[in-house]
Amino acid sequence: MNDILIYSLKSALVLTMLYVPYMLMLRKESFFRMNRMMLLSILFFSLVLPACNFSALAIGSEPVAEATRQIYVQFDEGQVVSNSSTQMAAQSPLVFFDWSMLLHGLLILGMAVMALVRLLQMVRMQTMVKRGSLWSKEKDGCTIYCHAGDVSPFSWMKSIVINDEDYKENGHQIILHEQGHILCHHSLDILLLTFVQTLQWWNPLVYILGNSLRDVHEYEADNHVLTAGINIQEYQILLIRKALGTGTYVFANNFKHSLIKNRITMMMKKNTSKWAYGKTLYLIPLVALALCVFASPKTEVNNDPQKPLKIKVKQVKTRTINTVEIIPEIKDGKVYTDAEFQAMMDKKYAECKKSFSPKYIGNKINLVDKDEKYSTTYEKKNGKWVKVSKEPLTHHSYRTHYKTINGKLVEASKEPLSPQLKKKYLHSK
Repeated sequence: MNDILIYSLKSALVLTMLYVPYMLMLRKESFFRMNRMMLLSILFFSLVLPACNFSALAIGSEPVAEATRQIYVQFDEGQVVSNSSTQMAAQSPLVFFDWSMLLHGLLILGMAVMALVRLLQMVRMQTMVKRGSLWSKEKDGCTIYCHAGDVSPFSWMKSIVINDEDYKENGHQIILHEQGHILCHHSLDILLLTFVQTLQWWNPLVYILGNSLRDVHEYEADNHVLTAGINIQEYQILLIRKALGTGTYVFANNFKHSLIKNRITMMMKKNTSKWAYGKTLYLIPLVALALCVFASPKTEVNNDPQKPLKIKVKQVKTRTINTVEIIPEIKDGKVYTDAEFQAMMDKKYAECKKSFSPKYIGNKINLVDKDEKYSTTYEKKNGKWVKVSKEPLTHHSYRTHYKTINGKLVEASKEPLSPQLKKKYLHSK
């Protein structure tokens, strides 16, 4: 039920582990292609590593035995029993708010909204590329669409959009820049970034990584222009002029993207030394660490049918019992201690030869007098024995069995007491 939530959290954890060192060590280096590959690797690993589970890499764990054979389950149902004459029961179920369900719902809702917004932006951009263009032509495997009005140059997949004024004044430089985006397949990078941002829409770090990736795209495209022989000073002046243009689309690789200061700084920066490439190796131990963290212990399956597992499960009823007891009042009733009750039995009920034992008798006993005229019931309450009833002994008398459940004495069975049974119980030795 919460698999998507857990996966999203793990994905964000991987992205954070891998991207923070990049920000500290690599983002100012001038090996643009390597930086781009590092950022794409971070996005890739943030999707793949949470789904990997190599049990051999599990940290500090023992194998877990998993029983797949038949299991016998014995239920021990806890009950609340009262032997009072009046009982009122009220059940009050325990209701807990499931926060995990709320978070899961918010995550799914956010993903749906993000996906819908990005889809609408893509459809709008695709529609705008061709609609309203003055002319279009093929050049070096790309399609150039020329628009009227103040449209900021951008590219998407193999399409380049440019306005008529820019094409006439600086068309060669701008088209070279956009061709750099197309040749490097930057649009595919944006699709991968969009997928990760949809999954981690709640994670601010994924948007910062998106800005870093777009910056690297611009550095690569600028480098493509300068490699083609364009004068660096003229190109920098063009960037400053176009920085004040109108906005473009989220998915597009646009000409004026990123801070102009950073782009100019990267153009003037010397090539990074080969030793700096060694800093990219930080990715290896961190990926290994993530694999160990997400690994779970190996399960051992025991299918021996000769040794079935027995599991005792206790059911607990969540209810509240409010009990009101009504104790009969017997005229001339007397309260006895255990010793006094034993002495009274020996004297008044001499024919009952059973020795008195509270543990054996329990908390309630029926006694018949020596004349076999009356049956008297005694019950132990608060540590004292008290007479609770006295009835004539007839052939309709009953033999009652009691048992103790959860510390309470309850009636288990009741049957008529025949004359033979009465004689047997009264004259038992």
